[in-house]
Amino acid sequence: MSHLNIIELRALRGPNRYSKSKTIFMLLDIGEFETKPSNLIPGFADRLVAFLPGLYEHRCSVGKKGGFIKRLKEGTYMAHIAEHVSIELQNMAGIDIKFGKARETKQLGVYVVVFHYTVESVGMEAAKCALDLIEAAIDGTDFDVEEAIQDLKELREAEKLGPTTGTLVDEATARGIPHIRLNTESFVQLGYGKYQKKIQASMTSDTSALAVEIADEKVRTKDILHKACIPVPYGKIAMTFEEAKELALDIGYPVVVKPEIGNHGRGISVNIKDDKALESAYNSAKVIHEKVVIEQYIEGNDYRILVINGEFTAVAHRQPPYVIGDGKSTIQELINTINSDPRRGFGHENVLTRIKVDDMVQRLLNAFSLTLDTVLEEGRKVYLKTTANLSQGGTATDVTDETHPEIRFMAERTAKLIGMDVIGIDFLAPDITQPIASQRCGIVEVNAAPGLRMHLQPSFGKPRNVAKPIIDMLFNPDTNYTMPIIAVTGTNGKTTTCKLITHTLKYAGNKVGLATTTGVEIDGMPIVSGDYSGPSGHELVLREPTIDHAVLETARGAIIRRGLAYANCDVGVLLNVNADHIGNDLVESVEDLAFVKAIVVEVVKPDGTAVLNADDELVVKYKERAKGNVILFSLNEKNPHLIEHVAAGKTVVTVSNNQIIVRNSNIDTQIASVQEVPITFGGTADFNVANTLAAVAALYGLKLKKQIIKSGITTFHPSVQQNPGRMNMLDFGTFKVILDYGHNKPAIEALSVMLNKIAIGRKIGVIHGTGSRQDSTLHELGAVLAKTYDFIVITDPDPRGRKTGVTPQVVKEGMIQAGFKEENIKVVEEYHAAINYALDMVQNGDLIVIQVDKGVEELIEQLLNKRKEGFISNG
Repeated sequence: MSHLNIIELRALRGPNRYSKSKTIFMLLDIGEFETKPSNLIPGFADRLVAFLPGLYEHRCSVGKKGGFIKRLKEGTYMAHIAEHVSIELQNMAGIDIKFGKARETKQLGVYVVVFHYTVESVGMEAAKCALDLIEAAIDGTDFDVEEAIQDLKELREAEKLGPTTGTLVDEATARGIPHIRLNTESFVQLGYGKYQKKIQASMTSDTSALAVEIADEKVRTKDILHKACIPVPYGKIAMTFEEAKELALDIGYPVVVKPEIGNHGRGISVNIKDDKALESAYNSAKVIHEKVVIEQYIEGNDYRILVINGEFTAVAHRQPPYVIGDGKSTIQELINTINSDPRRGFGHENVLTRIKVDDMVQRLLNAFSLTLDTVLEEGRKVYLKTTANLSQGGTATDVTDETHPEIRFMAERTAKLIGMDVIGIDFLAPDITQPIASQRCGIVEVNAAPGLRMHLQPSFGKPRNVAKPIIDMLFNPDTNYTMPIIAVTGTNGKTTTCKLITHTLKYAGNKVGLATTTGVEIDGMPIVSGDYSGPSGHELVLREPTIDHAVLETARGAIIRRGLAYANCDVGVLLNVNADHIGNDLVESVEDLAFVKAIVVEVVKPDGTAVLNADDELVVKYKERAKGNVILFSLNEKNPHLIEHVAAGKTVVTVSNNQIIVRNSNIDTQIASVQEVPITFGGTADFNVANTLAAVAALYGLKLKKQIIKSGITTFHPSVQQNPGRMNMLDFGTFKVILDYGHNKPAIEALSVMLNKIAIGRKIGVIHGTGSRQDSTLHELGAVLAKTYDFIVITDPDPRGRKTGVTPQVVKEGMIQAGFKEENIKVVEEYHAAINYALDMVQNGDLIVIQVDKGVEELIEQLLNKRKEGFISNG
């Protein structure tokens, strides 16, 4: 029987309203357990803790170990329990998670449960698994915790960054270098814009393709090194087994057999002593590559030398996994004993990896007439793998400090001869501490993208932070790693403000990536159209390698549903917060909406700038939580918040004597007159004056010169070319048409003030409501429309969940309730037909305002075609 039901489950991949880190969001219906806490379920707490003893470590609100257990026994609700169980399952799967919270919603029995995650699929599955486990504890049924944890571990290994890539990302993150994972493997971008670098494990975007090709071709590698007098084993390529036999006889047993091109030790067999073993080894190598190398076997220790940026960095002595007999235990039992070492884990979770019995193990045992059931005599050592990879269960001992100077020099020469920025050199020698000439030794292989785990976490010896020199190489102290990110949010004006900022930055000679509700532009060129004010558009811009600035319109829905695509921004702008989208996505009030949007100014870098609207009390209250240098803007220079801010030595942007100014400690810097800024329509559009002040504050925060800021804001026009769909005024001689996206009550109220200043004749509105809004919101929209226009055509281009025609009727009800005459309302459901209706009734001096639905190109074409056809009446 199912007691708990998930209503919604999703991953928030960046800063969000619950946390600044990646968070799993679960909307959970606990049903009957709203009135039945944990202490009212006989035996529940004991059964739950028996499943997960690690819950004793959870401190919960009590603040000490056992805190959660205390809450469990005193009585707590199932959403709170689901939070802790989800966290503990991740901890048991080898992922350290601490943060979580659960809170009620206004719907009885429905709770929000959130907790951090590192690997998305593990976090999502942990949430589902937690409910199954809780159900079992409620019902007193069995639950296989071990199997569940193993499933989570397998998800972890499949999705988590490998140890090499993960360590490089961690090193970059510690320096403030952002990253984007570019696929489900180990392909990662470090940094943003034109400063970015890419890595794939330890291979970098600076790695020579030719060097990688050379390293892949073992014969060519040896030829280059041999000609440089670097010791390498003699060997040749065999295309058939007969050729392999002839080469083995020529070289002399024992030999090494390996594919000409391959990696990770696949298909390699060493110390092959006869024709029978050779045939098996040849067939194994042939599976990997058609060309098989037969080469001289050098007896000695297996050393991996790491050279980074041409400099000797680290050496590890590697050994394949092996067992040593005790005269009593079978080989399988000896393997089990080794695997019981707490340092050994599944995959890459611990310093050592458990030994897995696979075909390679069986083949090696067969070669010595052994099986897993053989009791190995005391003291006999049997290797279980032909390669010393840690992922195969091998061990690594750091010997960096003991390496002879001649070998160090040889390794650096090798790296430069091959031309590799990060290279792993496989060197065989009896003793790494002795000079080359004193022993039979040689380089048997070089590796592009060498694994770093053996150096970062050797089984024995000193760990080496080999990630540091790689990041040093990619981003030296004088190198930028990111570009300024300007994030703009608010209820209204976001797109216009973003485009004004972008235009000014471009005027200053920068290449800007812009993501808004109208699409994505790179250096002024449209890349894609549509609403890209969320993570997909933001990541598209942040991945772009040609730009030096990013301007990102950040919508409410993006923050709520996926979190921010960026961890920090250089400038965060919060324009305004008005009652829009209330009742959606657990946003129940305008205060909730302000809390969501404020995240943009809370993730500003310490040396960045947060821009807030001092005319909006909901916005300015976040002044203390905003990060970086806070700049306030206001249309009123006597705004008390501005006066207080200036008195505290801070910066404000306002209007004084019709001049846009930046004020610091009562020192005013004039930028431009309001009338000089085209989008203000001579100062009549107060909302665009406010948007201009916000843009000036953002640009000032970026340290642009006054003259550049002025040139930018005075050359940006409300045209369909520069700002399509945002206050575009078209003059048809005897009447005018305004195209604008404004679709909510605050936007219409602001537009109404402007229309009263510029209208001569009738004001005709072609408008549509938004079907996803509540009826009360649509009624309020109708009321404000009634105060704004003389005649209204209501259309329905996007019903958004309602039946076509329903939304216009709800808006119409609001208009009539506000006293608007019904004969001055016309409902035309089809959008373009509604526009034609308005054009057919236009008279001299009229002003038509068309609420833009999506793109404006089709709309402009419709207007021009209508005029050409002579269907527009001029009264």
